Formats: sequence, C-alpha cells, structure tokens
Amino acid sequence: MNSPLSAEPTAASSPRGGVAKIAQIAAWVMLVVSALVLLGWWLDVPALTRVLTGSTRMKAITATTFIANAVALLGCVRRERIGIACVLLNLLVLVFGAASLLEYTANVDLGIDHLFADPEAFAQGNPPGRMSQMTAIAFLLLGTQGLLVSLQRAPRLAHLLAGLLLSLGAFTLTMAGYSYRMGVVQVLPVSAPTALLLIVATLGWLVLQRPMGIMRVAYADSPGTVLLRWAAIPALLMPPLLAIAIRAAEHLLGWSHAEVVAAVGYLSGVGACSMVIGMAWLLHHLDHQRQKSERFQDAAYTDALTRLVNRRGFDEAIDRLLRGHRESDHGFTMLMLDLDHFKRFNDDFGHLAGDRALQITGELLRAAVRPQDIAARFGGEEFAVILPGTDMLGARRTAQRLLDAFHAREWPNRPVTVSIGIANSHPGDTSATLIARADAALYAAKSGGRDRACENQVITVSSVL
Repeated sequence: MNSPLSAEPTAASSPRGGVAKIAQIAAWVMLVVSALVLLGWWLDVPALTRVLTGSTRMKAITATTFIANAVALLGCVRRERIGIACVLLNLLVLVFGAASLLEYTANVDLGIDHLFADPEAFAQGNPPGRMSQMTAIAFLLLGTQGLLVSLQRAPRLAHLLAGLLLSLGAFTLTMAGYSYRMGVVQVLPVSAPTALLLIVATLGWLVLQRPMGIMRVAYADSPGTVLLRWAAIPALLMPPLLAIAIRAAEHLLGWSHAEVVAAVGYLSGVGACSMVIGMAWLLHHLDHQRQKSERFQDAAYTDALTRLVNRRGFDEAIDRLLRGHRESDHGFTMLMLDLDHFKRFNDDFGHLAGDRALQITGELLRAAVRPQDIAARFGGEEFAVILPGTDMLGARRTAQRLLDAFHAREWPNRPVTVSIGIANSHPGDTSATLIARADAALYAAKSGGRDRACENQVITVSSVL
C-alpha cells in the first residue's frame, strides 16, 4: 500500500533562486579580485597583483578579461534572458583569448596588453604584459562557454567546455602548489589566482545551464546530491595541498627523490582512505536521517490503532488524485466502509473488544488491496479505500473480496460484517462531492439490509460512448 504522499508524483522544487545566488557570488568574486589586481598594477603594489602570497603575478589583461566575464555573468543572471550586452562581453573574452594566441603563434603585437608591464615576465624573455598561452586558451574556452549559455545553444558543448576548464584549473592549482614560494617558475602555465578565478567563473556559468549528466545529481534531492556537494571541494583541493606538502618536505627536510615518491604514494593513499571513510560516514548519516524522516512521516500519516492511513493522509491523497483526474483524466474509485452495528458491539463487549475489531479490520483491508491502493481509517468505525486507475467493475470485485474476507474471518466474541458504498470519480469532483456520493451509496447499503455493497456511479459522456 502506497504512502498517501505518493498518490500523485510532484515536480521537484526549482533551484532557480539558489542557482542565481551562486552565479552572482561567482561574478562578484571575479570583479573584486580583478579590481584589486588592477589597483595593484596602478599603484605598483606587487602584493595586490599576486593575490596569493608566493604566487606569480596576474597580468592586467587577464584581470580586465575576468571583469568583462564577470559583468556578462551578472547581466545574464539579472535579466534572465538573452541580452546583447552579455553576448558582446562574452565575445570580448573570447576575442582577448584568441588575440593573445594569435600574438604567440604569428609573433605579432596587437597592442592589447600594453597597459602595464610585468618585469618578472620581461626578465624571462616573455612579452611583459601578455597573458600566458594556457591562460589565452582558457579564456577562449570560457568566452565560448559564456556565449553558448547566453544564447542558450549547444548545452552539451557548454558542459564539455566546463569540464575542460575545471580540469585545467585543477591541474594548474596542483602545479602552483608544487611551486609554492619558489619564486618565478617558468613551467607554470597559469598563475594560481588565475586558475582559481577560472574555476569560479566556470562554475558560475555552469550553474546557469540546464542540468545534464552529473549536474542532474547536483540539483536532485537525493543522498548522491549531498555526497557530491560534500566531496567535490575536498577532491578539488587535495592535489594542490598534497603538492604543497611534498614541496615543503623537499626543501625543509631535504628529502631525496625516492623519499618524495614514497611520500606521494603514502599521502595519496591516506587521502583516498580519508575520502572513503568520510563518504561512508556521510552515507551512514544520510541513511539514519532517512529512516528517522520515514518514521516521522509514518507517524504523521498513520492511524495508531489500525496502522492504516489516517484522515489527514486520506484527505491529501484524494485531493492529489482529483487534481490528477482534472489534468490528465486518470480516474479512480472509492469505497466507503462502515462496520455494522458497531456501537452495539462496543456496548456488549467493551471498548477493548471494539478496538480489537478495528485492528482486525485494518488487517483485512491491508490484505485485500493492491500496493498502489490507499486504505484509510476515515473516522470511528468508518473506513475508506481509494483505488487509482480502477473502474466500477474492478471496485465491485474489490468490495466483494472485502465482504468475503469479513465472512471468512474468525472474530472474537461474535462475527462482524461491513457495509460498503462505491463511488467513481469525475473531473468536476471535489473531495466533498465524491465523499458525499460514496456516503450516499453506503447509506443505501445500510438501508438495504447491511453486509452488502452498493454503488453511486456518475455517468459521463465518455462512459456512455
């Protein structure tokens, strides 16, 4: 027998509000960090251009491109529609990335990176204000992703680009962790602050896309959602933190290459083991919470004496089914049952015997209905059974099965019989009108001698045809 809450499927709640907030936070992080970097270049404060102590400096052209991307992201969130400004700004990000790549490949100077010169890059023989090749590729991908999201085109390609950008950001953070506090490192393709902002920007655009693949799990209401949200950030941060620890051991403890390799293997195993233990604990906690929630739900919708659905659960279930009938023409039937001469039974044998008769009735109803049916205690000695997708013929068979079950049962004290009223739903019904028709049929069964079933059927045009 189904829970009354499952009588009709309900749509998942929309995550739009939370999605917009995440995208706005991502945009503002990009704006603030990039503005600080430009301020650092303007005031000649190297610490501001590095953002993170020990990292390489973020170029002014890189910060400017992030500002364009952030404004595009904010515009896309606030307008919630395609805006020409969002498209143009994403095109600007794409063009900056493509132009920088062209400068490298064609050995030309397009004049887009002359605002502030980086002496560290100049000392290495690199163009002093130009973003790195890897950063240019990242902006080419990021601008394309933002453009696709703004235009609501090619969602699969946009998700693929997001995956590439996240992988690039994680790889760069790992390299940055290994080179932490080593000064200028020529092999570092993207600075750590740039890698972090790339991840932030990618996530900002990603949450605005229609959920696909793993993102469906991120928006779902399931244990997998909690697990993904709990494990994603540690999994992303573990490689750079591990790299920092290894680099510190090399320089501070003087470890050899063999010791470093052994440490990498050991720490990787410890990290993986910690993740497994954490996930196991989280799954255990989620299962415990689920069981507790189910117990509370059962208590809220279950009659304590008969273990059937209570009146509250019945009312919610019938309202959902009637709404479904109006929207999709999926009809159902309802049985209204009343124990015959139950007041006399109580008076003759006492309330404890009456309670036992009600418990037996609950057992008979649970045994007679299908898993998708809903058997409820309506009140006192009255019961109701909802039969989704069942016509009057099927309802009559169920009613007869119940009558036979009451006859076959060995009752304490004396036999108990039941009268049953049958009514079918109609698209124009309310719960009150349907219950009234079932009650009228029940009254007819009582008036006809009890221990029988009567029906009150609404004849519709479709049933006549």
